Amino acid sequence: MTHPPIGGNVSVANSPWTGSLLDEMRRTGDPPADSAISDVYASGQAEHVRQVLREFGRNSAGTPPGLPESLRVYFDDIAVLPEWADPALVDRGSALLGRYQPQMSTVLLCASLPLCYSCADGAQVLGRSQRLTSGVYRRLMETSQFLVDVLEKGGLGENAHGLRSAQKIRLLHATMRYHLSRDDEWNPDWGIPVNQEDLAGTLMSFSVVVPRGLHRLGIDLTVDERNAFFHTWQVIGHVMGVDSRLNPTDFDDGAALFDTILRRQQAESEAGTILTEGVLDFIREVLPGPAFAGVGPTLIRHLAGDETADLVQVPPSDAFVQAGVGAGSGLTSGYDTVGDTVPPTAELAGTLGTAVFKGGLRLTNSGRRYEWQVPTGLTPSS
Repeated sequence: MTHPPIGGNVSVANSPWTGSLLDEMRRTGDPPADSAISDVYASGQAEHVRQVLREFGRNSAGTPPGLPESLRVYFDDIAVLPEWADPALVDRGSALLGRYQPQMSTVLLCASLPLCYSCADGAQVLGRSQRLTSGVYRRLMETSQFLVDVLEKGGLGENAHGLRSAQKIRLLHATMRYHLSRDDEWNPDWGIPVNQEDLAGTLMSFSVVVPRGLHRLGIDLTVDERNAFFHTWQVIGHVMGVDSRLNPTDFDDGAALFDTILRRQQAESEAGTILTEGVLDFIREVLPGPAFAGVGPTLIRHLAGDETADLVQVPPSDAFVQAGVGAGSGLTSGYDTVGDTVPPTAELAGTLGTAVFKGGLRLTNSGRRYEWQVPTGLTPSS
């Protein structure tokens, strides 16, 4: 089977994703979340809010007491899923996690993140946030935990982990916009920090790149499965404040949007290279030993493509790992999906994905689940 590149393989003739629309979206933030965060800082309650939200998401309680009115309204309003959300489709899309969780985690690490980091202007946000770069292992584990939270059964239900995580990440984005937009070193040519085009690209890095990445691993979802998965992320995008104009209703439109964003935004940047090196370091930590030394570069080049890998300066693929994948050698963990037989490449991806949760949690959080925190600033301690 021939596998096309993850990016750039959908025709965008007569596409609604015009340059003028996306230029406008680079100047657009998230008004509800931005207003709530601005009120918090204006009232001097940032640390109080952080403490109140520390336990938010660890239980099934409603919106915690003690929040400023603007934040209470924010949490109450976005806790309601849109009318167009189809619970049956969401359940079907979420069920794919149980079959392919390790492989999905690997696609996230080795395709979604490098593709996002290859978009130079958007990478400036993460590159300028000490909290995100110096704490890269923690952030990678938080992102993996987010994937599990939103895709677990009932994860988007009332007061569920996935809904809480999405709400808090949306506030994290607003906090980053608040601080970076006031930073003298922020270049307006990059757009508003965490702008709508970048948010849409990030959303598609889940809803589009994960099915494409599974395909590259030799795991083909049915059309119905792929569409259900895409719908699930469409609902998640709504909760996370993605503008409805950049939250497509079907996979093909989403793929065209993602490919358009890549063509507009992909470029070399120091920030993108540093962030990708953090991913490679993380993979080396969770898969120690010479047999796995080339897994990171090989899987990134296989999943994200050589063009993207070159932009973020990923080393060449490892011939030994490639040979092992082709032969189905002892590089695999023996992970089996429910009711599926996966190809050797997917087995290797499963080895890495399993190690992310077992080894990554042990290395970075003593085996405990991660909870997203709303910072008071952009430093590691905040």
